Amino acid sequence: MRRKNMQNTTAAGAAAGAPGFVWGSFSAVLSRVFTSRVSAPGFARPKARPLTKRLLGVVLILGLSPVLVRAQVGIVNGLTQEKICKPGETFESYMRLNNNGPKEETVKIYQTDYSFSADGKTYYEKPGKMSRSNAAWITVGSKQVTLPGLATLDVKYSCKVPDDGNLVGTYWSIIMFEVIPPAQRAKSDADKKGIHFGVNQVMRYGVQIVTHFGETGARSLKFLGTKLLQGKDGKTLQVEIENNGERWLRPFSYVELYTEKGESAGKIEGERWRIFPGTSVRYKFDVSSLKVGTYNALIVFDNKDASVFGVQYKLNITQSAPPAAAAASDKNAPEAGGTGFTANTAVAGNVVKK
Repeated sequence: MRRKNMQNTTAAGAAAGAPGFVWGSFSAVLSRVFTSRVSAPGFARPKARPLTKRLLGVVLILGLSPVLVRAQVGIVNGLTQEKICKPGETFESYMRLNNNGPKEETVKIYQTDYSFSADGKTYYEKPGKMSRSNAAWITVGSKQVTLPGLATLDVKYSCKVPDDGNLVGTYWSIIMFEVIPPAQRAKSDADKKGIHFGVNQVMRYGVQIVTHFGETGARSLKFLGTKLLQGKDGKTLQVEIENNGERWLRPFSYVELYTEKGESAGKIEGERWRIFPGTSVRYKFDVSSLKVGTYNALIVFDNKDASVFGVQYKLNITQSAPPAAAAASDKNAPEAGGTGFTANTAVAGNVVKK
């Protein structure tokens, strides 16, 4: 199965909002093809459709944030809905749309699957394609709504959970809301002729519908790789991890540092992302404050339950080299005059903190 993807321009969704997830940010794309819709950070760009006539389109990609450039239509009751459920259960809920502007807006509603990876890419599959998709369980009350100016509208949905005792852990999908630009709602014959230049704004919002089966599902994290990078703004310890379990995790992250004598050299807090099963994320820890020397680093991801995961490294901080030369991973020795680290031990499971 081919997967559509786009580079995620946010510090990835899953995140505290994304990655969990951070929904936001926007960028501009200049293309020789017309794209009827484009995706925001964390959303895959649909395949572009070339026109038979030359058309130069400027498409402004807007992010999945309630704070928008146009700031008209928004989801006001959250971009993630989470439910603890049991087999055979049916529940209902809603997404509340709010139009802050004076003009009427039309919104298209559809479903999609959703996943992401540590390299910053986000994938949107057809609903129900992913093994842990709950899209087929969900029925949305409307496929398109018209929202008057300064009005609020609730879009209801129901979720019929399969009566299958073998289902464990976390299942999820997304209900997408796409504001249809006025130009697409009423195209004249004149618009279809000749060469046209213009800006087409397409706003999309994704509401994650997340279902957990009780407290079931294995909790597990896999460490994919670690790098110590030297940039113009200082040194960064980069860690990539994958949720290879059955339940989503949202761990607190930090690095505890010790000198070779065993003395504490500080604790560095990191981001907190939601990590769905089968997805991976990249964490970055600012270690610019470390002086030249060798340190033992314990990297910890604490889900604040029985699930605590850690990996231990020996960091070798030397005289900083130019940014282009100072990048090392646990598979390569540090470059002379640069910054680097050597692997010590790796532990997955319960970690005894120092």
